[in-house]
Amino acid sequence: MKFPIVNGTYDQAAREAFKKNPNTAVSFFLMASFCYYCLFESVLADETYDRLAKYLLDNYDKLDHPHKHLFDKEDLRAGTLYKLKGEAYPLIVQVTANQLVRELLQHKNTTGENQK
Repeated sequence: MKFPIVNGTYDQAAREAFKKNPNTAVSFFLMASFCYYCLFESVLADETYDRLAKYLLDNYDKLDHPHKHLFDKEDLRAGTLYKLKGEAYPLIVQVTANQLVRELLQHKNTTGENQK
């Protein structure tokens, strides 16, 4: 699935995805964290990432996602997943995150956004 890039981020795609299925918030949190801490590229605006962490914290006990165990409420309160090592991320997260970054960089090169 290809997510739309709007204003140089996947913010809109993330919001739309977890409105339809709240558990996708876990996926986006993991993907955005892997992109930022392991690939050194932001795919979500800081404000969106922070709101995502707050949403996950507020709904942690209601969410049912197979990768939720990779972070806890303290991580969400801190608004970071810095402590999770790259190899600890599920392969599906790593592959999808790499694809998101590739598409985002291609988009930025095409639109000239990388010149800012």
